[in-house]
Amino acid sequence: MNRRWVLIAIGYAWSLGTMAQESASGTVASIRTVPDSGYFWPGRPVDHQLVFRTRAMYDASSIRNELVSALWHGGNIDRELRERSANNGGGPERAGYLLEADLSYAGGDRLFGNERIRPLVSVGWRQVMGVRYSDDLYNLTFFGNGAHENATMALAPSAFEQVRYQTLGLGIQAVGSGSFIALHLVNGQDMSGARIRQADLFTATDGRYLNLALDGDHVRSADDGNNGWRSRGIGAALSFQWVRPFTAGRHGLCAVIGGSDLGITAWNRRSLSVRRDSTILYQGIRLDGVLDLDNVLISREGIQDTLGLGFKEGGFIRPLPGNVYASLRLDGAFRMRYQAEVDMRYLPGYLPHAVLSATRAHERVWYRAEVSYGGFGGMRGGLMAGWHPCGGYWLEVGLRNVTGLMGGRMRGQALSVGMGYAW
Repeated sequence: MNRRWVLIAIGYAWSLGTMAQESASGTVASIRTVPDSGYFWPGRPVDHQLVFRTRAMYDASSIRNELVSALWHGGNIDRELRERSANNGGGPERAGYLLEADLSYAGGDRLFGNERIRPLVSVGWRQVMGVRYSDDLYNLTFFGNGAHENATMALAPSAFEQVRYQTLGLGIQAVGSGSFIALHLVNGQDMSGARIRQADLFTATDGRYLNLALDGDHVRSADDGNNGWRSRGIGAALSFQWVRPFTAGRHGLCAVIGGSDLGITAWNRRSLSVRRDSTILYQGIRLDGVLDLDNVLISREGIQDTLGLGFKEGGFIRPLPGNVYASLRLDGAFRMRYQAEVDMRYLPGYLPHAVLSATRAHERVWYRAEVSYGGFGGMRGGLMAGWHPCGGYWLEVGLRNVTGLMGGRMRGQALSVGMGYAW
C-alpha cells in the first residue's frame, strides 16, 4: 500500500482519539456505547472488546408475506393470493433481503506508541438481494401475457442484484469514542445482476407473435458447478465511523456518521455478461410461456432462456452493496435515550431508510421501541431488548419488523442478534 495513504489513515485515527480525549468526560461516559448496544455497556474504559452481530431480514413495498411463503414452499398459488400482492398502478415496486454476520475485536492500550488508538480486526459474511420492478413485470410474471393481446407491457425500468461475499478487515479504533477506520479484503463468492432500461413487450392478437424492444445488461459470476465455498472475485472496501460526543445543556448528545463495505469487487475472467439493445421477435408464445413462475425475480437461467440471450465470458468490476449512515442520539432524563437514524444502501429497490427510537434502561436490562420507514418496504415498528448479566458480557435480540408478524397479509420479517464481551 502507498505509504502516503497509510500515514493519512494513521493521522485520521490519531485526530479522532485526540478529539475524544478533549470531550467532556461526563458526556463521553454517558454515551460511550461501542458498539451502540446497551445503554450502559461498556460504560467504562476497557482494553478489549469482542462483538458478534447477525441480522436476517426481508421486506417489500407490495409483496405480502403469504406470497413469499407460497413461493418458498412451492406448489400451486391461487390467483386471489397473487392479486393481493399486485401494485395496481402505484408506481415502481421494491423487494429485497439482507443476511449478515460480523465478528470484530478491538484490543490493546495503544498503537504505534499512541495510547489514544488501538488495532481493530473484523470478519464479515454477507448475502443480499435487491429488486426494483414495474407493475407490468409483476403482472407478466404472475399472470402471463394472455390478458394483453394487441397491447404493450412496459417491463422497465427494472433491476435486480444478488451477491454473496466475505470480508476480512484491519483498522484503527479511537479509544473512548469508538470512531474507527478499516480496510477490508473482499472475497466475492456469487453475483448476479441486471439493469433493464427499456423492455416494451407487444403481444399480437391471438398470440401470433411477441415483439420485445429491449435495452439492458445482465452480468453474473462464473458458473463452474461448484456449490461449496469458492472464490470467484476479489476486491477491497473501506469502512469508517466518526463519533462526536457533545453537550446540550445538561444532556449528552452524540452524532455518528459512517459507512461500511464501500468498495468494489473484480469478478474473474470466467464471469458472464450480456448487453442487448435491439428488438427481438418471438412467435407462438402466449399466456404463461414468457416467464417461469418457479424462477421469479432472481433466476439466471430464466432470464437467459426467456430473452434468448447468449452470454460471453470476461471479467468485470462491480461496486459492493455498501451503505452509509448517520445518527443523532440524546441522553434524556430517567435513563432514557432518543435516537434518529438514516441510512442508504447501494442496492436496487433500496430507498433511504429512517428510524426513530426510544430506549429505556434499568440496572441490567434495556428496552427499545422504534418506528422506521424506507429501505425495501414502507412503515414498520420494531422492538429490541438487551441484557447485561455480569461483568462485561451483554446480549441483545431485536424484532425489527413486529408488524410483519401480524399475519400473512403483512409485509416483511426481521431478526437481529448481538452479543459481546468487554474486559
